[in-house]
This record gives sequence, C-alpha cells and structure tokens, in this order.
Amino acid sequence: MGQGHTAQGFTLIELSIVLVIIGLIVGGILVGQDLIKAAEVRAQISQIEKYNQAVNTFRAKFQAIPGDMALSSANQFGFADSGCDGTQGKRDGNGLVEGAGGFFNTGANEPALFWQDISSAIAGNLIDGQFPNSGAAAIPGCATQPGNLTTTPGTLFIGDFLPAGKIGHGNFIYVYATSGYNWYGISQISVIYTTAEVVSAGSIPVILAYNIDKKIDDGLPTTGAVQAVFLNGSVTATSAAPNAATDSTTTCYNTISNVYSIGSAANYGAGGNCALSFRFQ
Repeated sequence: MGQGHTAQGFTLIELSIVLVIIGLIVGGILVGQDLIKAAEVRAQISQIEKYNQAVNTFRAKFQAIPGDMALSSANQFGFADSGCDGTQGKRDGNGLVEGAGGFFNTGANEPALFWQDISSAIAGNLIDGQFPNSGAAAIPGCATQPGNLTTTPGTLFIGDFLPAGKIGHGNFIYVYATSGYNWYGISQISVIYTTAEVVSAGSIPVILAYNIDKKIDDGLPTTGAVQAVFLNGSVTATSAAPNAATDSTTTCYNTISNVYSIGSAANYGAGGNCALSFRFQ
C-alpha cells in the first residue's frame, strides 16, 4: 500500500507572523487616513490665514476693506466701478462687506466685489486665482446677472466667482457681514440664484470642523472667532449647521453641551454635517 500524505497547517510562529503583518497593514492604513485628515485641516487653516493676510495688506495699501472701498476711492484707484449709488452693499466704505441687495444678482454688492478687488492686478494679485476668472461671464454693474451660478463648469460656474475651499467636499468660500463683523463662510454651495438667494449645506466632516475650530479658536461650535454657521437662503442672516439636543450621525453639534458631535453616537464625527464661518482677523 502506498503511504498517505499528512496535511500540514501553519505553525504558531507562522500564524503569529501573518497576524503581525496584517496588524502593520491595518495600522498603516489608519495612520495614512489620519495624515490625510490632518493635511486637510492644515490646508484649510492656511487658506484662511492667507486671506486674512491679503486683507490686511490691501487695507494697509488702500485704507479700505476689499469690496467695501468707497465708490469714489474705487474709481480713483481703478477698481471695478459698481455703477450704483454707494448705499449699503454698494461700496459704502463702512468697513463691512455687506450684500444687502443680494449675493451676486446686481454685481454691485460688496461680497462679489471683495474677490474682484483682492485678486486684481491693481491690488497686486494678493490671492491665488482671479475672480471672476478671465473665462467667466462678467457680473454687470447694476444690471441683472444673466443667470444662476451653478456647480457645472461653464460661463456661470460658481468656482469662477468664488474660491474653492482647500478642505474639499464641494465647499466654496464667500464673505459676508453680520453683527458688526466680517466673516469668511465655507459651505457646500449648489446654486446662487439671481433672486439673491444662495442654496448651501454643511458637508465638512464633523471631526475636521472640530479640529479646525480647536486649532484656531476655542473648539466650540457657537462661540468665538470660528463658528458652525453659514449662509443658506438669505444672504443677510446665517443658518446654524445641523444640530440637536443629542448627538447623532446627522448632527454637527450638540445644543445641550455645546460641543461638536464627535462621540460614539455620532460615529466619531465622520459625517459631513458641518459648515464653518471664520471672523476676519
């Protein structure tokens, strides 16, 4: 009779080596994910810091905030002429970047002119990009804007008029004024209507919003120089990011404890529920 073969399995040492290798791979993936998140946080903070520096440089040179420069001064220096009467939201020089008549619909409003001024050759191209870029449809003086701005690249692409947020997730950065302060808002904008409305939502992962807030400010969503608020609908009043009395996978923060939803009940802040605003520095 022929001799049978004896099946051999892995030894304990071999199994240990395999488990160690698997652990290293999993650990490497987790570390890599953490590094990516940290890079997104750093990039977004750096972008806001560069805008603050650009505004301060502009103000030192022209004695005005971009977009808010008085109409007579704008004409003198050669910046875009609003062609309007210089009242609120139309280059009134009061130190606030206001859009009382709408976001872009007249073209005379300061939130639109802010990006034109600060990215212009006259100012010295203080930020990356040109807004509106050379391929975009011009925003006319006080006439009605020719159509809605959308996320579809083309002549009326939002990204031609507003810079994209470095954090990604479909976010754009805009400026507005409320309660006597100027703010940068960052949220996922889907359309800006000619009727002066902006359709916007929170898409920043909660854990990233928390880390940004903690590094710049107090780490709390409703206080300080970084807050979980944004523009949606009205361009003169902010909306709070999704919130509730208890944390969940759909909330940005908890209204009872006033903290970001980063606990186990909220999947440790993985949900893209937040939008942020940064006060000018």
